[in-house]
Amino acid sequence: MGREAAAIGLRVKTARAIAVLLAGPLAEPRLVARRELPLADPALPETKFPYHAALELPEGEGAAVVARARRAIEKIATAAVAGLAAELRSAKLRPVGVGLAVSSDADPARLGNPHVRAHAAEGRLFREVLELGARSAGLPSLLLLEREALARACAALRLDEASLRSALAELGRTAGPPWRADEKAACLAAWVALRGDGVN
Repeated sequence: MGREAAAIGLRVKTARAIAVLLAGPLAEPRLVARRELPLADPALPETKFPYHAALELPEGEGAAVVARARRAIEKIATAAVAGLAAELRSAKLRPVGVGLAVSSDADPARLGNPHVRAHAAEGRLFREVLELGARSAGLPSLLLLEREALARACAALRLDEASLRSALAELGRTAGPPWRADEKAACLAAWVALRGDGVN
């Protein structure tokens, strides 16, 4: 008999992610763990807001700051996802996917305001390094826009909204507080990823 399937859900934030791990049958998953993952290196302050750190610098210097920060963040994110996958395996579970819940998928280059563009670029960077972490761990990943997460999850899981909200609330009771919008988004991303097909 094979190991039970499990998935990682991540609500991507700037310099961190909220992780929710689910396992079990798709129709009735159970919560395995919930935690916050730091994705910045305290020894390298520019890893927290790399594009903001580069804003006031000449173009070449700014690009170097971003590149250095990105390399450091990639290592942190890859290790974080690998650690979550290892945690599932050590619990005799079989990781099948990673779901990433994000607030926006806007192209930063299309935004005019430099500060807004920097925020968008950081959001994109932290999402991309977690996608890289999933690939490095050999797991398919999928992207879930937070504003569409409930509708997408209903369609993917073939559940009506009331049933899904009720199941989410029950998982939240299991997790205990806090169970805010970020945790719910991470949970939905994990649940959709539990399908194991990595399809967006």
